[in-house]
Amino acid sequence: MMSMDVVDNLIVSSRVRIARNLEGIPFKTKAKSAFDGVADTIRAKNRNFVSTKVADISSDMARALFEQHLISREFLDNKVNSIIVARNDNKVVVMLGEEDHIRIQSIQTGFDLKTAFDAAKKIADDVESEHEIAKRDAFGYLTCCPTNLGTGMRVSVMMFLPALTITNQMGHIIKQLGTQHITVRGVYGEGSLAVGYMYQVSNQACFSMDAEKVIETVRSVTMQLGALEIKTQKALMKDSADSIIDRVMRAWGILTHAHMLSSNEGVELLAVLKLGVCLNIINFKNPRVLDDLFFVTQPNTLITVDERANTLAARDKIRASRVAEVLRASRI
Repeated sequence: MMSMDVVDNLIVSSRVRIARNLEGIPFKTKAKSAFDGVADTIRAKNRNFVSTKVADISSDMARALFEQHLISREFLDNKVNSIIVARNDNKVVVMLGEEDHIRIQSIQTGFDLKTAFDAAKKIADDVESEHEIAKRDAFGYLTCCPTNLGTGMRVSVMMFLPALTITNQMGHIIKQLGTQHITVRGVYGEGSLAVGYMYQVSNQACFSMDAEKVIETVRSVTMQLGALEIKTQKALMKDSADSIIDRVMRAWGILTHAHMLSSNEGVELLAVLKLGVCLNIINFKNPRVLDDLFFVTQPNTLITVDERANTLAARDKIRASRVAEVLRASRI
């Protein structure tokens, strides 16, 4: 059996998202203070959480939060009553006023679905202890999208699957997993591309399934995909070792010496380096630094952390400098 540690190298993050709705309030309500009480409850029961109304956030900051996978694109459209309630480490973020009234998202680094679930469930229980939540015996928790009926829970892992992508197997795999009620999407969800060879693997529905069953289903598929990816990586290395080694070392050379680096080129080359780590071609003190660089060097994220990043050329120069500095300091 494939070890958990080996597969964990392919897992960027684990996410549990729980949807809840307030009883008697329409979906997509425009009532201005509809969710203020929920935000107050979360903060009162969790002292390390803060809340911010989306209307008070700059457009650059909002897009940066989306780039970092902390909020959804749909959430940004509602500036009437939407509120972000987030833990101070941003590993738990609650969107109030999204498609559902309450979307609780818990993200953990690596393959750690239990911790992600426990953190999200805690917030869901806190809210339900003080607010009437829409729920029916026949359907479970009521949600805007029928596929979320039941537990109202989506479980996903972000997987790095370069070999399966390079060998053109992902199309077949995605169709096959669809028959098992598993969805495979790009980094930013439905309709997005699998940039950097990264995919979101999640359950399609949760009706008639308890939380443990949903988690176990996604865990099992993740292990199967991981085993297949590792097998394919080994076959690629056996057949094309010199070509792969050359590609990895060229990526290292560009990333550590480029004067300017675009977002797209950075993502592509970081993915090649990550493949090199998987194949023991190149090593870092903490390989997850490559995952971090993928997100923190996105355009709007750079704008929010560096006032100099106000033009495309400036961002490309800052990105090149930061990537090179982090990689040189991290390589073994």
